Amino acid sequence: MKDNATDTSSVIKNFMQITETSEVFLYGGAAIDRYMNHNATIMDYDIAISDPHQYTKAINKLRDLGFDVAKPRIAHNLSTVAKHPAYGVFDLACMDIQKNGIYNLEKFYIHYSQDYPNGKAVDRYGTVRALREGRVEIVNNPDEEPAYHLLRRFAVLSGKYNLSLSRDGINKNTIDIIERRLQETPVSRANEHDRVRCLSRFLGAVLRSKDHAKYLEGMGETGLMRFAFPEINNLLHDKSFTRNPETRNSKTKFDLIQVMFERTKNKDALIDDLSILSKREPDREEAKLINTVNSLINAPASKKRIENLINPVFAHILQNKMSK
Repeated sequence: MKDNATDTSSVIKNFMQITETSEVFLYGGAAIDRYMNHNATIMDYDIAISDPHQYTKAINKLRDLGFDVAKPRIAHNLSTVAKHPAYGVFDLACMDIQKNGIYNLEKFYIHYSQDYPNGKAVDRYGTVRALREGRVEIVNNPDEEPAYHLLRRFAVLSGKYNLSLSRDGINKNTIDIIERRLQETPVSRANEHDRVRCLSRFLGAVLRSKDHAKYLEGMGETGLMRFAFPEINNLLHDKSFTRNPETRNSKTKFDLIQVMFERTKNKDALIDDLSILSKREPDREEAKLINTVNSLINAPASKKRIENLINPVFAHILQNKMSK
């Protein structure tokens, strides 16, 4: 399956043919980016299949064709990634396309079926106009969305589309809402997986941003990273990191965290922030990065870090004794 810059419809029609699916929905960057710019670079194709039977059948067909199909996982829906050197990369989800996305910029999709063999663009939330304006808005009820889902998707969209991150700019209301939801969500084991995905996608957004310094300093201005990742938030206010040529030239997340360690004033705190990446699914993160994080966690801790880990335990014990 050749991925020509102007041939998205052929890619999807070929996918439907080899998987014997009768209806799919293309969403994400492959949908909106190619719709607005036929020469846009596409890394993968986000495809939703609403019928569970067709979804399972498609996965089995891809395996039969030699695709490397990742272990399915369940978040809001059942999803998996299928890769093949000749066919490309497909991020497949079994879901109702109407339930996809939190923000206006995520709601655009293209419907492919017998009635729409070449695809029908659906833009019910004014995604095209909003992108041209640089305006990102939460279209779902934010109080029904996990706080770190809001932050993760906002960080990705902001980096990809070079959105304004000024606290007084066009996206002020959206930033304020995310901040409120984060304030209402204490860091806990219950939101650990959400924070893992948030940090991983934020690091990826840094690498893909058109202007690294602008994006990093903009995220610093929002202050949103301080809730779960305080030392990373400190680095966002440090120009020796945000404007460092090594930061700009980082090609992988591993490269990026190497620069973080060179520039941080508190390595123990940075290890605490990054340690959560050890919980990331192996097939969704580069092995070198996970191995590095694990080695940092297992390395002998400094006296200060040990005190930070132990003191809360003693404080909890003391509090229990006093309450008896």
